[in-house]
Amino acid sequence: MSRPGELVTPGRLVLYALMILIWGSSFFFTALALRSFPPLLIVQLRMTMATVVLGLLVALTGRRMPKSRALWGHFVVLGLLSIAFPYAVLTWAQVWVPSSTAIVLSSTTPIFVFLIATVVLRSERFRLTRLVGIGVAFAGVVVLTGGGEGSRVGGWFWPAVIVFSSAVFAVANIYTRTFVSAIDPMVTAFLQLGFGALWLAPVTTLSGSWRFEDASALSWIAVLELGLLGSALAYVLFFFFIRVWGSTATSMNTYLQPAVGVLLGVLVLHERPTAAGWLALALIAVGTVVFGAAGLRGPESGPRAPS
Repeated sequence: MSRPGELVTPGRLVLYALMILIWGSSFFFTALALRSFPPLLIVQLRMTMATVVLGLLVALTGRRMPKSRALWGHFVVLGLLSIAFPYAVLTWAQVWVPSSTAIVLSSTTPIFVFLIATVVLRSERFRLTRLVGIGVAFAGVVVLTGGGEGSRVGGWFWPAVIVFSSAVFAVANIYTRTFVSAIDPMVTAFLQLGFGALWLAPVTTLSGSWRFEDASALSWIAVLELGLLGSALAYVLFFFFIRVWGSTATSMNTYLQPAVGVLLGVLVLHERPTAAGWLALALIAVGTVVFGAAGLRGPESGPRAPS
């Protein structure tokens, strides 16, 4: 364990910034991969690569696998709930929703975690500041989806799908805390990703998603980035910071990622939201930041990995 003076060092700040850049650019690289690959195949390749890398790390570091059948059953459920289903629908929605919009909509996951913990489980209490953050963020969602500003084809459906995937990620987060919180975090990530890849395999095959033509080098690089950096290295960095800084400080990366995604989408992919779209994105971003900053004053919660 680090001494207090060693908690924040230049090297760790660089690694933290790297983690934010990797996760914040995931929607950008997904947009590049979608130019050549079907959505389900992108998720399949991404999760399979990450499973192999994390599996090797788990084996090399001698981490213990769960022995209880009940725990293995929970990981089977989490493979579907936290990986296969939400990533599949989220990636599919990005066919229609610009990456800069998708990452801001997806940043609402921590709000859904809080709402479930408060309203359903009654394990947290409302604070006025958090209520303000939630209200501002969802006002932005209403503006974005209600005016059809979040989709290339207009309408509210695909932006709403992304918000729905955020809610599914939140349910998976609560499920993880409830049933497998005692398991080593890297083992948890490895098993969730592994079972997620297994859940996806028959769907990818039956849907014909293994077939693609003339994939560009840029799309291949994007898929490799998503698997090796976005799903493997980023998780390793996340669990490192959970150990040395704690979950509250580490989870603030969730509120910094949209800045990276929006800049890449606008500057590199030349995505141009309308005036109403910019207003909506600003409301969601401000609301989630206010919500997250309010959480820093409360008790520390369990580890929470962004989507």
